[in-house]
Amino acid sequence: MIRINAEQASEFAYKVDFAHDVITYFSVFFTVLITGVMIYFAIRYRQRDGKDHPTPQLLHSTFLEIVWTVIPIIISVYVAWLGIVYYKEMRTPGIDPLVINVHGQKWFWDFEYPNGKKFGGKNVEFVVPVNKPVQLVLTSRDVLHSFFIPAMRVKKDAVPGMFSYIDFKPIKTGLYSVFCTEYCGKEHYDMMVQLRVVSEAEYERWLNDTSDEYRKSLFSPVDLGKSIYSQKGCNACHSLDGTRVLGPTWLELYGSKVKFTDGGEVVADDNYIKESILEPAKHIHETYSNQMPSYAGQLSDDEIAAVVAFIRTQTKENLEKQKLLAPKQEEPLVDESTMTPVQRGQRLYQKVAVPSCATCHSVDGSRVVGPSFKGLYGRTSKMSDGSELVADDAYIKDSILNPGAHIVESYPPAMPPYAGQLKDEQIADLIEYIKTLK
Repeated sequence: MIRINAEQASEFAYKVDFAHDVITYFSVFFTVLITGVMIYFAIRYRQRDGKDHPTPQLLHSTFLEIVWTVIPIIISVYVAWLGIVYYKEMRTPGIDPLVINVHGQKWFWDFEYPNGKKFGGKNVEFVVPVNKPVQLVLTSRDVLHSFFIPAMRVKKDAVPGMFSYIDFKPIKTGLYSVFCTEYCGKEHYDMMVQLRVVSEAEYERWLNDTSDEYRKSLFSPVDLGKSIYSQKGCNACHSLDGTRVLGPTWLELYGSKVKFTDGGEVVADDNYIKESILEPAKHIHETYSNQMPSYAGQLSDDEIAAVVAFIRTQTKENLEKQKLLAPKQEEPLVDESTMTPVQRGQRLYQKVAVPSCATCHSVDGSRVVGPSFKGLYGRTSKMSDGSELVADDAYIKDSILNPGAHIVESYPPAMPPYAGQLKDEQIADLIEYIKTLK
């Protein structure tokens, strides 16, 4: 076949062209055939000399009916098969792809690499290595855009509020044009960038070039996500080592199948994680209660993308490399009878209960999931129902056994009840420890 498309620069470009050419050649062939026969009959059996010239009356031809029924069916099934097979291949990410976050905005594109290199604008270049699978994670900050790389034969919409994906593997070096193919305003025509495909060595030099000023003050997406994990209190409810706490662990979360309490199921991809951060009550993870507050307005799209990047790295393989999955050493036996109530309360705060009090309550005044224990005893706190209560022994004990009875204003109802888990003596010890935190 004669190739009638642009240069083929990706691993599956020739397959896309083959399917395109098959459809084009079939369309041209049958258009010429059918139209040609129509024109021939119109001329051959036209009215001549002012008289009608009747043709023989043909009532039925089984052969013709079989031909014009079977042949189109075979062609249609073949074209559908080509489309399904090739589309599935195009939508399947390669092994260990280079993931680049791409944001569309009137009227330019922003790019962010795994090491934190970030840039954007009109007519800029983003760089990828040859023979390396690439995944572009697309989203938009304003209106609908569409990211199209003709030489790679890939195109996908960038939609506000969600993530979409482009996967390809470049097979030759060079400079290739990238267009926005969704009309997005008066400067849509100029919303173009260049894709530069280079050797692995050249890519590494470009990626690690520290001459640009923006490299000096940027976290990588993973590092930023790790920072947010601690600063925003995600660590209070989501473990990184598979331990069950208030919320699902992040270990092996990305790409796993998540079952909901309503019987539904979804793959934990970028869109699901973003939705869980902004609308946690929309789908509740099976065997967990709805205790997570919404982070809408607290995290930007870039920060959410960074959290997703961090979650992507939470695999058993990576944790083993960091020695985070090393066997836990058994704690030495402690004779609590020799300890004071305050010491027993402090030990209880740190380690005994699961999840421990330290998971959600700080002792230094910092805000995490629940109110800080510092200065708590004797303080008057306003409840979510408008009432006010003093944090005395009775209130603290009731909050431990029945935390849903009184919710402190501006805090989520995230604490599980400890009725049946703690004895009265243990609760009394914990209260004595809280009294010391002034």
